[in-house]
Amino acid sequence: MRIRRAMRKKTLRRPIKKPALKRRRVMEQRKRLEGAGMSAEKLIHMDTKQIRAAIRATGA
Repeated sequence: MRIRRAMRKKTLRRPIKKPALKRRRVMEQRKRLEGAGMSAEKLIHMDTKQIRAAIRATGA
């Protein structure tokens, strides 16, 4: 018997998102915003959604 497409697409085969990688991405985005001229005090009080919106707005 052959392996059907539905069996290959199970979620067990997919890589999972890891929290350490997410923290790393957010840290890199903070550094990019600091390089674009945003102050560190302002970045401390921003959450992840606000950081991502600022990245899009500034094009950093």
